[in-house]
Amino acid sequence: MTALLIIFITALAVLFVGLTRRDWLQPLALTGTLLALGATGYDLFGPGFGWGGQYASMFRFLPFAHAFSGVAILATALIIGLSGWGFRNLHATLGDHYGLILFSLCGALVMFSFTNLTMLFLGIEILSIPLYVLAGSRRDDLAGNEAALKYFLMGAFATGILLFGMTLVYGATASFDLASISRAIGNGDQMPGMLKVGILLLIMGLSFKVSAVPFHFWAPDVYQGSPNLVTAFMATVVKTAGFAAFYRLFALAFPAAEAFWSIPVMLIAALTMTVANVTAIFQQDFKRMMAYSSISHAGYLLLAVLAIGVAGADQAMLFYTLTYSLATICAFGVYIAVAEQTGDGTFAAFNGLSKKQPLLAAVMALSMLSLAGIPPLAGFFGKYFLFTAAFAKYPWLIVLAVINSAISIYYYFKVIIAMYFTREENEAEIQVPTGVRVAILLGLLLIAFLTLLPDSVYGLL
Repeated sequence: MTALLIIFITALAVLFVGLTRRDWLQPLALTGTLLALGATGYDLFGPGFGWGGQYASMFRFLPFAHAFSGVAILATALIIGLSGWGFRNLHATLGDHYGLILFSLCGALVMFSFTNLTMLFLGIEILSIPLYVLAGSRRDDLAGNEAALKYFLMGAFATGILLFGMTLVYGATASFDLASISRAIGNGDQMPGMLKVGILLLIMGLSFKVSAVPFHFWAPDVYQGSPNLVTAFMATVVKTAGFAAFYRLFALAFPAAEAFWSIPVMLIAALTMTVANVTAIFQQDFKRMMAYSSISHAGYLLLAVLAIGVAGADQAMLFYTLTYSLATICAFGVYIAVAEQTGDGTFAAFNGLSKKQPLLAAVMALSMLSLAGIPPLAGFFGKYFLFTAAFAKYPWLIVLAVINSAISIYYYFKVIIAMYFTREENEAEIQVPTGVRVAILLGLLLIAFLTLLPDSVYGLL
């Protein structure tokens, strides 16, 4: 709760400060996120601020919420670190951009802690509405306008589906409270048809939010058309919030109905990882490739939802979202520096980068290797923990996930080959802005820490 209040107050502050002192905005936003991160750490590792049982009818701030809040706030802090370069061309709207990002983060924090379907809906809307605006914030860019329109329309349809699902669940259980819903379902042997349809609609609505197949069609165009930092935020914070909410809802409200909902979720997971990895092979644009990469990781993270009830499933998802977020932000940090100075968003922009900027090339290479799950990097441990948690229940699905991880190596290595093994170099001069350098080095250090001490995070919950 303390972190949520800090982020909210910081968001309001940057909106007003942006009217007069735009040079204060990045330090102010970064200070607010770091204070919120410190408050989250105090709640998780220390005595805490005593909010745990308050407002329990709507949300509870327990270790699960604090741990995932830490991941989202850390990712946002790194993105704000990149924003000094990424938002350099913004003037009058700079405060609006920081404010919308922080308000969206508030929605994510609600999604980590809800105990009522009403708060889940509010959290999703608080998270999503600022992103509809940010996706189309470049008003003169046709691709950005297309991204905003697609994201808004698809988001509106998904919200309607989600609300209809909540309505049917309420009609069948007479409650929006997750614990009450679980008690109303009982052992799950005799669920009414209304409840089954409601659960299916909830799966569909949440699958859109996490861009799982076949509800993923918006993601490649939205990722490609949105500003680079907004895309990085969508791929990390939004993904983390979506899966934490997905896991929390089904773990608290529908554990007794697992025999019913596990079948559609299993099929969606198999389709998501397979379709995304195969399609990513044919992409030539880096952001579009990262969009399909994000979709494929959604397929892997659905394994955590399927592993509800298995010891360590929530810890595996926490570790996976952290390692995935760090690697993705580092990759986008390098991409922002390279693409915006070369004017090229394809893999050719990275040609010969290792000779001109070995630091950027090394960070990008390690990020790609971690996303691919190459040992001994942190991304490998993330997949190992996740696959191990789900293996006892779905061994065939884990075999498919391992095959898809092997497929992903092909397109991740396209970037590495361009940087280290392509003779034809990009002629543009590339400088490394200070904010980008600090953010990617910090992200790289955290990846190294998780590589050397994976149990330090895996044992938090």
